[in-house]
Amino acid sequence: MDITKIDQQTLNLLHKAFEIVLTENKIPYKKIGIAEEDEQLLFLYEGKDEKVHVFKWSKASSIGASIGTIAQSVLMPIIPHLRLLS
Repeated sequence: MDITKIDQQTLNLLHKAFEIVLTENKIPYKKIGIAEEDEQLLFLYEGKDEKVHVFKWSKASSIGASIGTIAQSVLMPIIPHLRLLS
């Protein structure tokens, strides 16, 4: 499914896609979340340190892309960092 707008349903689907990518890469977490902030989307990650770590990307870059592609493109570059936090 390609993203046409950022709404709560899209954020929920992104959340599920992020869970799948994390599980496939064996990245444990306590909680994750996806939120909006102005022109950015935020990936909120809580690992074993119980601190919330925030990773941002542009909303505009998500429009027209598939949910799976966005989950992969956001998470794959930070997987090594998430392993350190988990």
